[in-house]
Amino acid sequence: MRKRAALVSVGIAVLAIGGINAPAQAAPGTSVSVGAQSEAGWVYIGSYSSRSYCIDAGQQYVREGFSNYRCDPAPGGTGYYYLYVS
Repeated sequence: MRKRAALVSVGIAVLAIGGINAPAQAAPGTSVSVGAQSEAGWVYIGSYSSRSYCIDAGQQYVREGFSNYRCDPAPGGTGYYYLYVS
């Protein structure tokens, strides 16, 4: 758990230094096409092997300063979920 928290902190610091800002927000769980994701302010974080892992990571990003997160199922019914934050 400490390693994950450290990785999340480093990731957030990198995004903050890079000047990423999210002017627009979409409701969590909504689907946005790949081209519109950056326009809507969603930043792809990674894939998780279960919805609960994805939600845990998303909640950690919100605690660290992001406004919202969403977990989208990966195409093909693989059981993986993609985490996006804004």
